[in-house]
Amino acid sequence: MSTFDVPSSQQEPDRLGVLCEVLANERRRHVLYALRDADEATVAVERLVQSLVERTGDETARVELHLHHVSLPKLVNAGVIEHDRRSGCVRYRPSPQLEQLLEQVSALEERD
Repeated sequence: MSTFDVPSSQQEPDRLGVLCEVLANERRRHVLYALRDADEATVAVERLVQSLVERTGDETARVELHLHHVSLPKLVNAGVIEHDRRSGCVRYRPSPQLEQLLEQVSALEERD
């Protein structure tokens, strides 16, 4: 049976599950907060690193390594950002579902 025979609902990954997995990690949430709150359409990776260092207190080299090798690839694979390696810029790709979840998670974090 080819993929053309499978209903589209079975071809698509569990979008809610993917978004929940993305939001389950504190660093990825902070990246999304920074992108969501940015004045520009694209944000330099260096700026994201600095934002994460300020929010988490982790050392710059560790944040940069994790961002490049773990967080950004996961966010790209989830379809919530675009990352241009040549320019070193990241673009946020919001969806109504992501925006709603991010808002709810942000409100929960503010209470803690």
